[in-house]
Amino acid sequence: MPFPYRFVCDLLQQLEEESRSASKERTPSRTIIERWFHEHRIRLDAPTVNGCAVISTLLPERRTDRVYGIQAPRLESIVGQALILGSSRVKELRRYKTPGQGVDLGDCVESILSRAPNSEHPEREVAVEDIDEALTRVAAGCRFSSPAIRASCTSRSPQSDNHVLGQFFTRLSPRDGKWFARLILKNYQPIVLEERVVLRSYHALLPRMLKVRDDLQVATDCLQHLGSSSSDPKVIASLMKPVLGTKVGRPPWLKARSIKNCLDIIGSRQVSCEQKIDGEYCQIHVDLSNRHTPIQIFSKSGKDSTQDRRRLHSAIRDSLRLGQQDCPFKMGCILEGELVVYSTKDNKILPFHKIRKHVSRSGSYIGSKNDSQRHDYEHLMIIYYDILLTDTQSMLGMKHSERFKRLERLITCRKGYAEIVQRQIISFSRHSAASTLREMFAKCIVGKGEGLVLKPDEPYFDFGLRQSRFSSCVVKMKKEYVQGWGDVGDFAVIGASYDAAKAKTYNIPKLKWTHFFIGCLENKGRAQARSEKPAFVVTNIVELPETLLQTLRTQCEPRAVPFDDNKSFVLDFRGTGNSTKPTEVFLNPPVFDIRCFSFDKESNSRSWSMRFPYVNKIHFDRSYLDTISFAELQQAAHTTIEAPELEDSQEMRHWISALETADPRGRAVDKLSQGTVSTCISSSDRPSPSPVKSTRNDRLMSMTLEPITEMAPRNRPGHRSNRPPLGSIDGNKSPMDRRPSIQNASALFVRARHQTMPSSPIGENGIVSSAAGSFHTANELPSSPPQRMSTPHEDRPERPAALTNDAEAQVPEGCAHKGLECAFSNTSVLLAPCISSYAWVTEDLLKTHGVVDFEVDPEAWKHRSPSSRASFTSSPRVTSDTLGQTQRIVKSGRVRKICLVETRRPEATHEFLKRIERAGLTRRNGKREWVAVYDWKILEDFANIEAGVVQKGPDPWRQRYVGIA
Repeated sequence: MPFPYRFVCDLLQQLEEESRSASKERTPSRTIIERWFHEHRIRLDAPTVNGCAVISTLLPERRTDRVYGIQAPRLESIVGQALILGSSRVKELRRYKTPGQGVDLGDCVESILSRAPNSEHPEREVAVEDIDEALTRVAAGCRFSSPAIRASCTSRSPQSDNHVLGQFFTRLSPRDGKWFARLILKNYQPIVLEERVVLRSYHALLPRMLKVRDDLQVATDCLQHLGSSSSDPKVIASLMKPVLGTKVGRPPWLKARSIKNCLDIIGSRQVSCEQKIDGEYCQIHVDLSNRHTPIQIFSKSGKDSTQDRRRLHSAIRDSLRLGQQDCPFKMGCILEGELVVYSTKDNKILPFHKIRKHVSRSGSYIGSKNDSQRHDYEHLMIIYYDILLTDTQSMLGMKHSERFKRLERLITCRKGYAEIVQRQIISFSRHSAASTLREMFAKCIVGKGEGLVLKPDEPYFDFGLRQSRFSSCVVKMKKEYVQGWGDVGDFAVIGASYDAAKAKTYNIPKLKWTHFFIGCLENKGRAQARSEKPAFVVTNIVELPETLLQTLRTQCEPRAVPFDDNKSFVLDFRGTGNSTKPTEVFLNPPVFDIRCFSFDKESNSRSWSMRFPYVNKIHFDRSYLDTISFAELQQAAHTTIEAPELEDSQEMRHWISALETADPRGRAVDKLSQGTVSTCISSSDRPSPSPVKSTRNDRLMSMTLEPITEMAPRNRPGHRSNRPPLGSIDGNKSPMDRRPSIQNASALFVRARHQTMPSSPIGENGIVSSAAGSFHTANELPSSPPQRMSTPHEDRPERPAALTNDAEAQVPEGCAHKGLECAFSNTSVLLAPCISSYAWVTEDLLKTHGVVDFEVDPEAWKHRSPSSRASFTSSPRVTSDTLGQTQRIVKSGRVRKICLVETRRPEATHEFLKRIERAGLTRRNGKREWVAVYDWKILEDFANIEAGVVQKGPDPWRQRYVGIA
């Protein structure tokens, strides 16, 4: 007997109801799924039940081989025709399009069917097999489905597809009709069924089977034929072998956030460190028994892309010597590699977006409308990196080192056509592993590589009973995975649109926007001068996490008008290929701080845009006129992707030092154990690019900014810093002379001190490091409030005068939240002139921290006595309640000095830091005094922290650190 579809809807409905309940009372979805499978075990094990159909109904997104070509508007039409709806009911069906309703098309179908439910006919009960067969017929008529699906049924017209699907809406209950609509759209949101739990609940061997044979139909058929032999190890082992023509699954891939994180994952294993290729994954099956078409290529999603990648076939044939007597195998093989485009003119691999004009998508070259034509010096290239099967021998159980040796014997390399990935063996049991990996990673960044891939010397899949936590897992390292490395800058949000299905994923009532359109000013200078209407080029469409979306609604509700009523801005959508437009335009565009992984050219676009953009935070104190211009974005992307490589010796120092500080607590993991400096750079000359996140607007994108080349050595007890004087730095030196490369500088993100003024876009004045020569950055960023630099002799605490309960002393009141425990207690503050007029800084933030006096002239510090340098004026009487705090203040000795600047104004900051240099501040012993420089936003950060607001992200002392002067 077939499996009734209503049972599947029982599970889905229960999961949805649980997702709406309070978190404390919520039953875990895993428990609900396992309980459902246990309840229906007898029915599921019946020989008449199609297991693949059941799993496909529960996990529709897994059927990448089936493409229906149906989106919500077309499905809405199918439902309307099937139910013969009038105009009023059609309007009710379209209610999901209205922002703020909180319903999707499935909810609207349920509402329509609830008002006029279908008649119940038990003999016409819908079965899972019926639905699966109908969906296969619909997918067979779509050219984007796999060749096997298209060949399974004769092609049908859209009218017949409408009838095939529409007849189910006349037979299903309102609840089941809702889930059927979501099944067609392959979106069950807001519920998410965990794939591994569903597969394991159906059959304990199914997850493992899908690793070896990544085809749901093939895997379930094998399990059904297994039957009573499911406990026979020999039978199971015979099934755990790859088969030509069926894609093999991939092992888990993990992201390493730092060298320390990588060491935690790898442990003491030996790994193959390979270069990560920025191309398209290919799993190549070669079957010599098929003489006409021996090559079959699967994409990462599992789709058969043999015909789409036919331009690669000749390179594969030559590298494997197919059809020749010396072909290294007799039956077939399965290989893994990466498809890229190679230029014989430039002798290099071309950027990722070049692939789309060489590789079709189901016969169409999608997104290449505005690309250049294919040149005769460009061709597809394959870079092999693994072998899974040769003839009848499975390689899945072999160690990686053995598989790679077999691969080297198999492949005939030809430069620019077929090569084997470059790699280096690293033994993580050695103490030098961290420094070796760090140096390789820095070299990869300097060479503008995509990243590194670390593969343990273990089997491709480990099916043993005793598996380690990260057994057979592949680790990938990209500089953008490191926290704070990848920030781009501030962008204007010119509008938004609403998607009902996406809105269901948020737990936010009456949500109006789900997708936000990011734009850059094309006429920034003239828009700032108010001489022209602001003209934006839309470059990306981004989504917000729920916390940021809630913040946007509550604190920055933009004024919106319909897109057709926009008269305030000129909008150009060429950056997104003119594909999608917002439904509403913001008259007061918010400002998003965005990070990305790299740059790419969107489909049908000739301009660069951010690749995988992600919103870090929302700025409420900045105008869209202060954001990055389109010219700056294009120049940054062009330099990042296409700039010629410079000498790498200095870049290597920067990146190695940056990777050291990226480890927890800002110290290299190998130094924590060895107490030594880097193995490749001495501590006296190693610079540190300070990879910290800056949150200032009007900054140039981090990809275009140069790191500071003059750094201070790491401070150690008894070690006196020998920093060069400010005047010895050539501030007029060309940035290109001392910058590594734009790609490499992208992860440094020392943006605040390398920006240009808002009125000087990079497209007009070039790349300028405005404040590079006006201060030095310390080799280690402070993770605690900075202290004055002194010799060991000066660090001795002064003996405080005796204090009694009725004695009076000059003790400040402290801040409103922490009193004398404030981060700025006993601190003398020097404000840059450009922010001394900010009432928010002087009247609110400083007074909140108890700072009621400050300096704007560094000369004033010279004329103050040591006992009067704190920026406080109040002097309360000391009592028993304040005595302990008083003693801590007095014992601290000298007053701490800090300088606060506005990093959005680099030229003014540059000049002010020179004034500090000319002031010639000295310590009591006559030696030069150094002052820590921070962005004034640090006052806001600690005001929130000390008020009890939970802060996420880096330490403010790190995040806002600019340097020392």
